[in-house]
Amino acid sequence: MKKSLLLLCYLLLAGCEYNLGPTINNENTNTNTNTIDIHDLVNFAPVANPSAPVPAPGGGTETPLPIPIGSQALAQGYTNANPALLASSCQAISGEAAWGYMDGVVNTLRAADPRWGYLVKTAGQISQDVIAYRATSDNIGAWGVDIIVNHCGQASFGWQVLGFDPGAVWSGTRF
Repeated sequence: MKKSLLLLCYLLLAGCEYNLGPTINNENTNTNTNTIDIHDLVNFAPVANPSAPVPAPGGGTETPLPIPIGSQALAQGYTNANPALLASSCQAISGEAAWGYMDGVVNTLRAADPRWGYLVKTAGQISQDVIAYRATSDNIGAWGVDIIVNHCGQASFGWQVLGFDPGAVWSGTRF
């Protein structure tokens, strides 16, 4: 009788898909609204007044050049024509191939003005989502422009001018 009752209970539980554990519902809502990847701006310190003279090679001073008009439209046009490159622009996920988007934007801008290039961070690393406009006669002193919003997430085009930094290092190549 005891075995029959246990068998009956087992069959009832198995037939009802009874769950003996609690129901777990994991939900995570991202409330991050920051659109600038600050982690990529090590030692970039823009100044409030970029029209103030800065030291020039040879001991003189010079007034930094402004970012050329139309640059944002050129970068946006490249992005519109290459959405897959932007979507796979996270180096941590896509590796070396992820540079295709940054290289393409820089090359498009350089075709109009050769002063466009890469922002060099501490220890010679190239920023993964911020480009640079060389605004002086040397490779020191540049505008920083963050072109990828949510870089290693749902990446989208951005044109966030971060400012002019008289100490920022510019490079025409990332090698």
